Amino acid sequence: MNREPLTIRLETPNHIIRTVERTDACESWTKWLLDPVAARQLNSRPAAMSMEQLHAYIARFNRVNSHLLGIFEKETGRLVGIRSIYVNFATKEFFDNLLIGEADARGKRARAESTDAIQPYFFEELGLESALCSILAENTHMLEIVARKGWVQERSEMKPSTAGDRMIEVRLFRFTRETWRRKMRERAAQAKST
Repeated sequence: MNREPLTIRLETPNHIIRTVERTDACESWTKWLLDPVAARQLNSRPAAMSMEQLHAYIARFNRVNSHLLGIFEKETGRLVGIRSIYVNFATKEFFDNLLIGEADARGKRARAESTDAIQPYFFEELGLESALCSILAENTHMLEIVARKGWVQERSEMKPSTAGDRMIEVRLFRFTRETWRRKMRERAAQAKST
């Protein structure tokens, strides 16, 4: 099936989640992976990107089966994070990667709100049936979140740490459209009863 490139724009109470444009590249984004917390969670070496590298990264996404979505604060317009999403239309799956790059935006709903916008779009608008993600075993905070949300671990793999001193465990999780729909029904019933 021949698909047209998509320009995605989703809105939440505090954020706009939309397709990243070349003009969204900014100096602060080039420094996100200098943060040791962000680099460790991505199993990446702390390093800054040049603007050329950032423009090349943005250009890699074709908007058909690979999407780079920015998470922008509604009030300020500041880019605080990105989601890189890879779609496999044959298996009806999408692999979702998340980075909240601005440290002061962590814990302020950027992750949760962008998830709440992305899942209905990819499950209902695009007709996909499963979301996939990978999380480092040492990221206990995210492991607790995905367990609470209904994600199911499918497997784990050992990979070399970018620090080069050890192997690290990476866990792959699946979240189905049916689970998402059930969670939405439960949320609606709970809201109605309060």
